[in-house]
Amino acid sequence: MQAAILQRPRLFTLEDRPRPEVGYDEVLVQTKASGICTSELDIWEGKAIGLEFPRFIGHEPAGIVAAVGSRVTSIAVGDHVAAWSEGKSYAEYFVSKESYLYKLKKETPFECALGEPIACSVNGVRKANPQLHDSVCIVGCGFMGLIMLQVFKISGAGLLIAVDTRETILQLARELGATHTLNPKSADIVSAVKELTNGRGVDIGVEGAGSQQTLDLVTNLVRMEGKLEVFGFHQGEARTVNWGYWNWMAFQIINGHTRSASVYVEGMRLGLQLVEAGKLDMKSLITHRFVLRQINTAFEIATAKKEGFVKAVITF
Repeated sequence: MQAAILQRPRLFTLEDRPRPEVGYDEVLVQTKASGICTSELDIWEGKAIGLEFPRFIGHEPAGIVAAVGSRVTSIAVGDHVAAWSEGKSYAEYFVSKESYLYKLKKETPFECALGEPIACSVNGVRKANPQLHDSVCIVGCGFMGLIMLQVFKISGAGLLIAVDTRETILQLARELGATHTLNPKSADIVSAVKELTNGRGVDIGVEGAGSQQTLDLVTNLVRMEGKLEVFGFHQGEARTVNWGYWNWMAFQIINGHTRSASVYVEGMRLGLQLVEAGKLDMKSLITHRFVLRQINTAFEIATAKKEGFVKAVITF
């Protein structure tokens, strides 16, 4: 099989490698789509701490089952599946445990069935535990922020505010159910959110961009005893928070991440059921498609995040 290996920062090369062997509880999948995750961009740029090269990455795959292990019972050759993957999916084949797979309907597009980011987004909303008609503000509405926005709406959120610096993202957020959109380049976000909430602040504030700036902003948007969820993937230098203010405001602090395989898989199952029921729109979020030999270009475009970009997918 062909596989893309990150040899050093900003350089993938294609290599011929043997197809992976399957264990008794594993499944070999022919990759049909693999998304580029924001968490991989710092690896691509060499910014993440403690990196060693070469690296075989990629963890958002979906495809067609090519072989199954001796004790696999729920999945058969020819099935279409999405996977919660631990890596190595920028390749023509990957291996997954049977328990990490979701069997897709044959008509579900592979690029709309990126199990890992869907799982993260759904679980982020589940951890926030929104109540009916809660007011929610998401600061940083990239790919997963826009999935979360839709899941918050499905969960019964009332006021649903999207904050981002890209107008194309805000337009898409409105189409996907945001009641209000705000751009920090043209609006005082704190004043606008306070006005929308009668001076109170939102019930749930989600930091979705993984930066000090967005963390500082969402701190000032949440009401007293409201929920402040840190969902963005924070890499690089340590962040600082005004703990005295957080303490006084009695925020419920939520880490939007999980590291439990069973929780990941449950979130993936719920999210993909929403996709297949027509309640979660993924098609609008896939804006850029590349084949494997274009992976360096794909990462450059994903890193730049220019107007019109939401999500890049490697297709096979």
